Amino acid sequence: MKKLEVLATRREDRGKEKAKKARKSGMIPAVLYGKDMKNFLLYVSSKEFTGKLHKREAKSSIISLNVDGEKYNAILKEIQYHPFTYAPLHIDFHLIRMGQPVEVTVSVNLIGEPVGVKRGGILEFETRELDVKALPAKIPESIDVDVSELEIGYFVKVKDITPPKGVEILEAPETVIALVAGAEKEEVAATEEEEEKEGEEKEPEVISRKKEGEKE
Repeated sequence: MKKLEVLATRREDRGKEKAKKARKSGMIPAVLYGKDMKNFLLYVSSKEFTGKLHKREAKSSIISLNVDGEKYNAILKEIQYHPFTYAPLHIDFHLIRMGQPVEVTVSVNLIGEPVGVKRGGILEFETRELDVKALPAKIPESIDVDVSELEIGYFVKVKDITPPKGVEILEAPETVIALVAGAEKEEVAATEEEEEKEGEEKEPEVISRKKEGEKE
């Protein structure tokens, strides 16, 4: 698996106002926590974030945190974003031990073109990420799922996947990863929607009609 080195600095200050001031200066508040250790309050630069942590593969990578020259192995646990601007507000790192299993989220990579798609079906990618458990060195960059044999109306579930050796998938076995739907499904839905709209458009005309014999 990939290992990303991220530069960080220790911080002693707390509070919303100081955090806002730090963000304006290009620093993102962060924390490093783990079992049998005191939480470290950190700052990570926006440049480090956009260059490394904002990428999709960061979720399944070992983060080598270089904190003022001291290095710590960690995983990216959570990034908090502003609800409107989507600017990063806070980053959580979880300290890991290389000999102990960890739980992380990895991407699903679909392989092949389904037989059903070649026959006019539509591939629907239902679950794009999976929670897995493995030793840090065994964490895969992604879980490959072969969909080339899927016919129209067929699907592949978590229970159908054979994960890499040493990797346990934590999602429910019946979770659908991908399926091939028939094209007629989309056509029927579109037709029903058109009929519903036509009915709504005609309704005012029906309401405005006067009963036979009614005076103006």
